[in-house]
Amino acid sequence: MERYQPNKNKEGYSDLTAYKEIKKADKNKPKKPKTTEAEEQKALIQWAKWQEGRYPELKLLYHCPNGGTRNKLEAANLKRQGVKAGVPDLFLPIPRSPKYGLFIEMKVGRNKCTDNQKKWIRDLMQQGYEVKVCYSCEEAIQTIKKYLGI
Repeated sequence: MERYQPNKNKEGYSDLTAYKEIKKADKNKPKKPKTTEAEEQKALIQWAKWQEGRYPELKLLYHCPNGGTRNKLEAANLKRQGVKAGVPDLFLPIPRSPKYGLFIEMKVGRNKCTDNQKKWIRDLMQQGYEVKVCYSCEEAIQTIKKYLGI
């Protein structure tokens, strides 16, 4: 006696046949391109540039280039110059009482903060800075607008 009897629908197709057809149809679907942290961050900086005339404080938003891949010599030179792992991606050095400025760590998808990033976030918050982790350009825009009260 067979352990598994495939269920058949009214047309006589088994579960396995339907599964194979669905899989075949999915192969031809165009895949949604995945966005990267860099793309989301570029879009945020572009938005800030467009808004500078209306909100001049956005001119001060900048990227802290601590991440990325580098060769060993370049990494060693940058480390001697003060580059530190875990520093948030973006900084807006505009005080808004009671905070001294806004740091933003950009993430996409299921990415999580590293232990170094979590330590920096805790330390910066203890020093009176606002720190947010944003998972899209839109979330970062809303964070900045809320922080600046615009």
